[in-house]
Amino acid sequence: MKQQQLPPSSPEPRKGSARRIYWISIATLAGLMLLAALLTVEEWLGLIPSFQRAMEDLFSRYALLAVALVIALIGFGVFFRRSLREGWWQAGPPDAPRRTRSRLLLTVFSGFALGIAATGYLLNNDLRTAFRDERLSQQAGIAGLKAQQIDQWVAERAIDLGFLVTSLKGLPFGQIDAGPELRQFVELLLYQVLIGHPERREIMLFSGDGQLLVEVGGAPGHLDHGRVGGLVREAARDGKLKIGSLELDAGDPPGPSMAFAQPFNATASAPGQPASQFVVVLTVDPSVDLFPKVRAWPTDSPTSEVLVVRREGDDAAFLFAPRFWERPIPPEGLRLPLSTPNLTASIAVREGDGTRVAVDYRGKRVMAASRAANAVPWTVIAKSDYDEVMRPIDRRSEKIALVFGATILVAAFLVWSLWRSQQEETRELAVSNLRFVHAVQDMFIVLDGDNRILETNEAAQKAVGYTAEELRGMDARNLRLPDGTNEDDQGDAALAAAGGRVEVRTMIRRKDGSTFPAEVRVSAFELDGRVYRQAMGVDISDRVKLEQEVLRLARVKRSLQAATSVLLRARSEAEVFDQICTSLVEFGDYQMVAVAVPNDDAGKTFRFPAIAGNDDGYLANAHITWNDEPTGKGPLGMAIKTGTVQSIQDFASNPNARPWREQALRRGYRSSIALPLRREGALVAALLIYAAEPQAFDAEEVQLLTALADDISYVLSRVAS
Repeated sequence: MKQQQLPPSSPEPRKGSARRIYWISIATLAGLMLLAALLTVEEWLGLIPSFQRAMEDLFSRYALLAVALVIALIGFGVFFRRSLREGWWQAGPPDAPRRTRSRLLLTVFSGFALGIAATGYLLNNDLRTAFRDERLSQQAGIAGLKAQQIDQWVAERAIDLGFLVTSLKGLPFGQIDAGPELRQFVELLLYQVLIGHPERREIMLFSGDGQLLVEVGGAPGHLDHGRVGGLVREAARDGKLKIGSLELDAGDPPGPSMAFAQPFNATASAPGQPASQFVVVLTVDPSVDLFPKVRAWPTDSPTSEVLVVRREGDDAAFLFAPRFWERPIPPEGLRLPLSTPNLTASIAVREGDGTRVAVDYRGKRVMAASRAANAVPWTVIAKSDYDEVMRPIDRRSEKIALVFGATILVAAFLVWSLWRSQQEETRELAVSNLRFVHAVQDMFIVLDGDNRILETNEAAQKAVGYTAEELRGMDARNLRLPDGTNEDDQGDAALAAAGGRVEVRTMIRRKDGSTFPAEVRVSAFELDGRVYRQAMGVDISDRVKLEQEVLRLARVKRSLQAATSVLLRARSEAEVFDQICTSLVEFGDYQMVAVAVPNDDAGKTFRFPAIAGNDDGYLANAHITWNDEPTGKGPLGMAIKTGTVQSIQDFASNPNARPWREQALRRGYRSSIALPLRREGALVAALLIYAAEPQAFDAEEVQLLTALADDISYVLSRVAS
């Protein structure tokens, strides 16, 4: 049978089409201006949440100029059409009016196109400048915040040292050489302070003349205290806190350290004698707390980072390794010459606080801000790759270019409609609309009376995996999964009714044989005495998945209700274990549920007093333990060792499931969870659940099962008393 074709469009326009094209062009221009306004507000609220800024851009001089140019063009169109109706420009030679109108239209369009293009360029440049300034201000805020964190960290270390000095002032340090008791007491006191925080590396007590009296901590075997000797003498001379520079300690490998020296006067050893001066030195490692906090960027950014630099001679020294530095760093640390042109670190050290666009240590263009810390001679640099920062405004620029380009294109169309005022537009608007369905995101298919496909859009072609040529002429029923249900029969009957309209849910089959659920709306229309059907389809895979998730949670809650009923009636521990396992398998649709009790034997094995579901000897042969071997790193072993809920979301991919993977997958286990059970606060067992689906235990289900485990623990305590 010969395949039916859609009627072709007429080669010439019909009467009245130029007028419609003219009004469509005017409406499109107005729509483009409205779209530009919406994009302005939407983009600025998305990039910088400031409604005032959005309004400023919406009513900027360039935006108003663009609107004025569009209004002027529309007014010219009204004037031109009126001149045609009233017969202006009729004087002179016969060709004169046509040539005059041609030159006028060309001049008006050229002026409009140049004006719109220039306005768009100036508007885009103004918006980019404002956006860049806003981002630089944000970078400056981040740099300032990090500098404040450094100052706060230094202040906190000084406070810690002040508390220590207060504790030491009352001790008779004049008698420290008389016997070991006082020295041992001081060492014990300093050691307690030292172990109070992991960043504290060493505490030393010096006499006022620089003699080391007591030392706690430090790298094993190091005897060189000369690096703090000058700091001690300076603190003793000035009588106030002194902060040393960041140096590498004597550890292996060496790590960064800073010394804080605080002088104090101890209680006199005898009445009438002057108080002796001492200096306590606290050495801390800023890489423990400070550097991780400073390096952390407040938002998710692939290229942003915070650097801390200081001046060392003619170099800018980095206090910790940059995020993207790939070459080995020398033992003395990373340094770059201050003379390097346009280098962010060098400019920050030389010029201090400020914002700038420069290059970083990789040679990449970055947007950076620097701020000097007050407590130490360090400079904080907050930087991001220029391309990343400007990417949102680049997309905005593309939209501006598209809107203004579309405005010029529509203006050309309007001018063309004026020139072709006597021409006719295309014959069938319905057929024209069918040609534009490729812009629709939903699947669109046009069928003939025999259910054969005539036209499709790109969305439909991508969805089913066929090309347009492969689909054209195909029986549409080949795209539906032949499941033989009554719903399919009813759908076919509805599609057979001319002028009918039906909505069905069906399974669509792709070219590769895979399927997906879809919701299809079918309607019939008549053209040139023939009946056609158009089908609009939407992939509802996500909706179906959500519905299945709701049903799964309903099953879980139903099983928990049954388990709760069991707990209310249980009179013994064995009854609790047996009926809980049975209820979860029966109502929760789990593959297998068991209660595991840890054995206090050499192998740290388990016994299973209750098992329900598809076990098939799995637990008896699995050799699950709670020791430190690989067999003790599964959910059950870790739950017993940590006392927390543990799970494996996919036996096929989780490395901790390797000892049991083959047997678990053979029995249909894809995920499992272990929930600790307690009796009167003591951990005595674990509830072990296996599911047939990967990723079966999401946050909501884990929360429900955890509540069930708590209820079981309560009942275990009750029946034991």
